[in-house]
Amino acid sequence: MHFIDVGQGDSTLIVTEKKVVLIDSGETEYGNTVIEYIEKLGISKLDIVIGSHPHSDHIGSLSQVVDKFDVDRLILPKMTKDMIPDTVCYTNLIRSADKKKAKVSFVRGGEELVLSDDCRIDILAPVSDYDDLNNYSVVCKLIHGENSFLFTGDIETSAEYDVVEGGADLSANVLKVPHHGSATSSSYKFLKTVRPTYAVISVGSPNDYGHPNKAVFERYKEFECKRYRTDVNGDIVFKSDGVKLIIETENKNSHV
Repeated sequence: MHFIDVGQGDSTLIVTEKKVVLIDSGETEYGNTVIEYIEKLGISKLDIVIGSHPHSDHIGSLSQVVDKFDVDRLILPKMTKDMIPDTVCYTNLIRSADKKKAKVSFVRGGEELVLSDDCRIDILAPVSDYDDLNNYSVVCKLIHGENSFLFTGDIETSAEYDVVEGGADLSANVLKVPHHGSATSSSYKFLKTVRPTYAVISVGSPNDYGHPNKAVFERYKEFECKRYRTDVNGDIVFKSDGVKLIIETENKNSHV
């Protein structure tokens, strides 16, 4: 599980024995950063690419990545027609997937992606319709043996409530903190349901949004959660054998 430092944005690379999954890739200027990171691992194919939601800090450079690698499937959230954006980054992403003849899927919660015999991704959200693209974020949980990772895009409180009330198993060892640690996310009810041991905040420093929010950052501490952040730790890697977790950071520092 590679949480790649893409400044004020998100990018996570999941590498299993059989398949590779990329979730987001940050703004346009981080395309080469993500491509070079993947290439250094000797990877030439992305089995699944997930664009959590159509904001540029998540999919701005995703078309560049799709252009560079073989891609089998692109997954995007299923939105109402009036919420589908006509932005350059979204249009380019669809066009790049078509050029690669990748299967494009628009999903809601309920799908399962099998990565190997002991590893799968459950897509848990979106589960409703919203007037904010953040809340349409694809929420998915990777399960590998006894370890689990919850990826949340930029969901805010209303979508957190919906996914909790939907009854999905949200418990996870590692949580990709929603919306870069924004004050509009990481509600008590959500965190009480997830109960993460580790939290990863993908954030740039400095940023104009005040992310992560100080009160939210402290809230994770209240839950006795070890916090990592890309602006401090750089690239953050979690290695799972199905039982234990090994954590490595680019800057060789520990949680904050």
